[in-house]
Amino acid sequence: MELPVQQFRTKAEQAFLDMFEAAGKALPGARDPFVSDLRARAIEAYGRLGLPHRRIEAWKYTDLRARLADVHPLLKAEGVAVGEAELSRALGSEVARLPAYRLVVVESDLRADLSEIAGLKEAGVEVVSLALALEKPPAWLKTALAQVNPREDDPVLALNTALMTGGVALRIGEGVTLDKPIHVILLDGKGEPASTVTRNVVVAEPGSSATLVESFGSLGVRGLQRNAATEVRVGDKAAIKHVKLQREGEDALHLSTWLVELGADARYDAFQFSTGASLARNQIYARFAGEGSALDISGAFLMRGQQHCDTTLLVEHRVPRCTSRELFKVVLADEARGVFQGKIIVSPGAQKTDGKQMSQALLLSESAEFDSKPELEIFADDVVCGHGATSGQIDEDLLFYLEARGIPEPEARALLIQAFVGEALER
Repeated sequence: MELPVQQFRTKAEQAFLDMFEAAGKALPGARDPFVSDLRARAIEAYGRLGLPHRRIEAWKYTDLRARLADVHPLLKAEGVAVGEAELSRALGSEVARLPAYRLVVVESDLRADLSEIAGLKEAGVEVVSLALALEKPPAWLKTALAQVNPREDDPVLALNTALMTGGVALRIGEGVTLDKPIHVILLDGKGEPASTVTRNVVVAEPGSSATLVESFGSLGVRGLQRNAATEVRVGDKAAIKHVKLQREGEDALHLSTWLVELGADARYDAFQFSTGASLARNQIYARFAGEGSALDISGAFLMRGQQHCDTTLLVEHRVPRCTSRELFKVVLADEARGVFQGKIIVSPGAQKTDGKQMSQALLLSESAEFDSKPELEIFADDVVCGHGATSGQIDEDLLFYLEARGIPEPEARALLIQAFVGEALER
């Protein structure tokens, strides 16, 4: 006689299921069959998978199940007062004042009083609050949500799909070239510990060209738990530049997922920069759906104290004649820990693939730790692929050289760190 196997769930794992049960009917798009089915399938996948833990190969260095003891309630949009001074404190003045079309999401709510989108519609860009769009999603949004790398084996993304409450949806029209970036700013609120689940969707129609900047900052929520996802669909012969800046509070949990799909002869250049959060996990899933395309993804993260930052990257070459480049620079001080996991998969028939990746770490203390796991899975024979990883300390000879020319030690160290990170910044 076979006894049924009862799945054990931690307090946090059960809390997410309870959160969905309690908020389900109030979530955006609850009355729309497409959205409700999307959420139902996502929460079912999460219930089956549970929170990721170190026995899962992709999470062996970041045990979320062990680290997440409690789940904070969903952040409610209460119209917290925010001005330019608060934006500058949360993001830094240069980032807050970036010349760009500006979309500001506070407490998952797209704030018209803080956003600056004059001329965006006339330029050929459709922009809408994700919460509003989910109530009656247009065909292009349905296609993006359903087809851009759904990753049903990822519990963090499944939770995001089930509970997404805010963000923006952007559609850049065919042949449109924007004269300045689109800057999406995502902020928490103020006060008690809370969680927020946001999703940004960007569809670049064929022949279009634009720059997208995403900035994550904090207004003062203690112990913020953020689950953010961004879907980017780059049409044939389109070009997207994508920058992410993350400087949330050092007691925050930041889970981020990028889903990227490239059409034929498309171009995608991306850069991530992280300095905030106690635990940050940046996942990037990119795939080539059309021939002759190229992507370049780089990043840098600077961690101190006991911060933990994990970048996990998967690039799928599914069609011939595509090129991918990945470079990540890591600077770790005190007892900080950095993780880079990068995998390139070359499918059968994806001949003439050119894929390379590199991760490099600069350790500023003996207690800092860097784990790197580059991987290649190649199922085609006419390819050029490679990977590499390095780690080390500041070169004492270079430091002495700068000091001998009158540069104080702190400034000399800062210059060497800047030079180390510069290669990723300049791409």
